[in-house]
Amino acid sequence: MPTATALPLSLPDDLIALQQQLLCADRAVGDYALAVRDRRRAAFPAPHQAVQRCTWEDAEQREFDRRWAEYERAGAALRAHPVLLRARVLGIEPAVLQALRRVTTGC
Repeated sequence: MPTATALPLSLPDDLIALQQQLLCADRAVGDYALAVRDRRRAAFPAPHQAVQRCTWEDAEQREFDRRWAEYERAGAALRAHPVLLRARVLGIEPAVLQALRRVTTGC
C-alpha cells in the first residue's frame, strides 16, 4: 500500500484504482474528441466547410456524452472515497490528491 511521506493518511489500493479509472476515462474523452476532429477535418477539408467540420453527427455526440458520463462517474467515485472525505475534513485534500497523482501511472 503506497503512502506519501508526511501525509497522515495512506493511499489504499482501491483509491489508487479509482484515480486510474478517472485518468482512463479522461483519456477516453480526449482521444475520442481528437479522433472525431481528425475524421471531420479529413471529410471536410475546404475552408468553406468550417461549419461541417465543427458540427458533430448525432452518433458522435452520443458517444462523446457517454464517455463524458463515465468520466463524471469516475470523478464522483473518487471524490466519495473515505480517504478523500477524511482528507477534506482534515484540510489536507490538495496534498493527498498530489500524492495520489504521483503514485498513479494511468491506464
